[in-house]
Amino acid sequence: MQQKPPSPPFSLTQLLQPVGLDDFLSRYYERETLVIHRERPGYYDGLLSPPTFDELLSGIALTSDEIIVVDHSRNIQPEDYQHEDESVDAVRVHRLFDEGATITLRQLQQRVPALAKLCRGVEQQLSCACQTNLYFTPANAQGFETHHDTHDAFILQVAGSKCWQTFEPALPLPLPGQRYYWRRPPAGPPVSAFTLHPGDLLYCPRGTPHDAQSAQEASVHISLGVNVSTWAELMVEIVADVALHDPAFRASLPPDFASRDIPAQAMDTKLRDLFARLQQQARPRHVLDQLVERFVSDHPAQLSGQAATLREAALLTLESRLSVRAGLIYRVSEQRGKVTLLCNSRQIVLPGYAAPALTFALTSESFRIRDLPGSLSDSGKIVLVRRLMQEGAIVSVTAEGG
Repeated sequence: MQQKPPSPPFSLTQLLQPVGLDDFLSRYYERETLVIHRERPGYYDGLLSPPTFDELLSGIALTSDEIIVVDHSRNIQPEDYQHEDESVDAVRVHRLFDEGATITLRQLQQRVPALAKLCRGVEQQLSCACQTNLYFTPANAQGFETHHDTHDAFILQVAGSKCWQTFEPALPLPLPGQRYYWRRPPAGPPVSAFTLHPGDLLYCPRGTPHDAQSAQEASVHISLGVNVSTWAELMVEIVADVALHDPAFRASLPPDFASRDIPAQAMDTKLRDLFARLQQQARPRHVLDQLVERFVSDHPAQLSGQAATLREAALLTLESRLSVRAGLIYRVSEQRGKVTLLCNSRQIVLPGYAAPALTFALTSESFRIRDLPGSLSDSGKIVLVRRLMQEGAIVSVTAEGG
């Protein structure tokens, strides 16, 4: 008998089962679609249930930024389902749904804790910002026209079924501003056509044209959007960093550049000089470190149970068993005899000799305080772990058999 995955599944590894993460990254990521048929309708039960969806739609005062109603066969404007003060009119939303429109609830990770954990888990493994949208489509209906997204998407089919088509990309790996819709499907035949049932998953790389239509019953799916950082972004940041220090990059273009062309030779000479200056002064590792720090600081862990963790921190012994907090995104750096942990929008600076114990605590599936390596005394180990618990990085584990 097959076991259900832990509830809720919040890691990319669990979303991809039975496909391994390494196989996904080497074969599919940014390359081609992946469809996983599981025949396990309850696979996503820990993430969202039908009662939760109904509560989201009718029991919470949604803002106009959190809901979109679309129908590929007609133009629906926000005014069609909003009050005069731009608040959402749930009655009109339901009426539009009954007439064939798809309801889209956006940024649900801000409303549903399980989806917030899902985002943090994927962000931890892919180093990119994530968001979740929910799509509720009536039977035999299609929301969006054929289009491509500028972010990678994981489609988690929660209820009902949906028939998908994908087409050859017209623009591989588009940047955020390179959105595109077709008035009719691309001229060529679909690359693939398939139906997702509850528990199934689709990975769709950005730039892959697609459309979807529900089957004989209403469909609910979660779209996990993955917004990657690109080499282009890193290059722009490197140029900006050099420009802060070198006035040659801050000098204006010729005053008459808008009225007549810059001579080709002058353009080539100037750009060769700037490229040479860029190559000499670029600090790619420094800029990358800044991007990393920004990403880590912008993605704190979900601190559920922190009040209990603080109570347990006061009662630690050498036999206490702990683990890193699920979904914790962090960075450890060592410099000038100090080790610094960046997590939860905070920097924790520790003596350099604490580095072995800190690394062990953050990378072990679970550990006893007594087993922390390095030169810390027994009391020092307890002090370190207590600090990490207070900072939301480490949590207590109840292990069977002690």
